[in-house]
Amino acid sequence: MARLVGGSLATHREHTRAQLFDAFGRLLYERGYDDLTLADVAREAELARTAIYNYFPDKESLLVAYATHETEKFVSRLDEALRSVDNPVDQLRTYLRLHLEYFSGNHLPPGPTLRVLLPEAAAERMMEHVRLLESRLYDIIRRGRDRSYLRADDIDATVAMVAACIGRAGSDASSASAIREAVDSTEEFVLRAVDARIGPDGVPRKITRR
Repeated sequence: MARLVGGSLATHREHTRAQLFDAFGRLLYERGYDDLTLADVAREAELARTAIYNYFPDKESLLVAYATHETEKFVSRLDEALRSVDNPVDQLRTYLRLHLEYFSGNHLPPGPTLRVLLPEAAAERMMEHVRLLESRLYDIIRRGRDRSYLRADDIDATVAMVAACIGRAGSDASSASAIREAVDSTEEFVLRAVDARIGPDGVPRKITRR
């Protein structure tokens, strides 16, 4: 019986956290972080005002948990998509598309935005998750270079450049048509920057070594 009660309690807490994340995400994009209070989030989640303190002691900890949750969800979805793609050029395209589609919606983009919103210590905790996400991009670029599909003399610099392009494109994309346009323009720019070659049939071609 104790096991059942414990399991029910854990399920209830997980459900409540999901409610809080949903409410926080909606309010974050409607009002902005500075104008939010934990009481606002509790009200939006239809919880008692004081109940939220059983989960998060302050707004900063809620933001960190929410951003971590969003990043982990995206990485899981990304990994699943990348497993079905072999060519590194197509993997890069997949990364760009999923990243822009996911974080251009009602999701908190991990990266420079968090450094502005959070105190230094909290931002550094979040950057661990950002580095996890960027490690996927690093692996794609490295495989593309090693297999002669992409040109990247400095992989770290290339990853930083691609991440900056994604962040800039995603910041202006809010509607479905704007997101599609951002995906197309970002893909075109990034693939040109890494010297990816696409044949007339749409299949990536290897780069001839100089």
